Amino acid sequence: MNLKYLSYFIKVAEHGNFTKASNELFLCQSTLSKSVMALEKELETSLIDRSSNEFKLTEHGVLLVEKGKYLLDMIGKQEEQIYNCIRGNQGELRIGIPPVILTAYFPSIIYEFQKQNPNINIRVVEAGANTVKERVDNGSVDLGVIIFPFSYPGYHVAPFASSFNVLLVHKSHRLAERKTVRFIELIDEDFMILDHTYMLHDRILSSCRNAGFEPRITCQSSQWDFLAEMVALNQGISILPLPIAVRFHSDDIRRIRLTEPEFPWEIAIIVPKERYVSGVMDAFIRFACERVGRNGSS
Repeated sequence: MNLKYLSYFIKVAEHGNFTKASNELFLCQSTLSKSVMALEKELETSLIDRSSNEFKLTEHGVLLVEKGKYLLDMIGKQEEQIYNCIRGNQGELRIGIPPVILTAYFPSIIYEFQKQNPNINIRVVEAGANTVKERVDNGSVDLGVIIFPFSYPGYHVAPFASSFNVLLVHKSHRLAERKTVRFIELIDEDFMILDHTYMLHDRILSSCRNAGFEPRITCQSSQWDFLAEMVALNQGISILPLPIAVRFHSDDIRRIRLTEPEFPWEIAIIVPKERYVSGVMDAFIRFACERVGRNGSS
């Protein structure tokens, strides 16, 4: 089977339109149409129902899209494996990392890793942990850094670091002198938290609900430093991981340990089990985990 023609056909099927597919592939429409007809001739079947007024695949066309995607994906993985075996520690590594974790742990890790492996180009994709998981699943990143709790039957999981989350309050707040605070004591507070793209968002909601109340959220943001600044201005309370909270230096903020329930911050690096783990991916995972292990978790 002509794999180039197969990839063209799949692109047409995904768009449901020859014009859009030809624009994406930078091919003239006639060339694309001839390629699909050549594939049909090779397979001795019709893949597109040309009697329909709308774009419609035949039964064989639907089957070929499904099986063809799997075939091209497997070939791509085998090519990557061969290429990685030949080239050694070279190439690009795409890593999805939530901004809060990137700030807390990865600047020095990435710097030292690239210093030791100058032929590896690391591309960091910043996104909340929920979005990182999606990008790991769809293959747009090679590795993902996530926050527990995380359901991982289909993933290789490398525990990376652990700490705990803390309550941030203004120095004048009624709880400012406390060393620990139970979640139920936050029932009447104005919450300013990271947005829904972060797993911490879901965990805060879950912990509050388990304590018997729905949190009153007055502000959501993707920027942890903005939330800390809002606390410093006495606009409400926030909850952030300790390694992040300690980076915001302000005499107007107090950090308090959360209890009942305990609120740990556990981080791991993930990759789907069905995905080939290249030498570069394995080297980075080992390097990052060993470095944090030497320095100790926060």
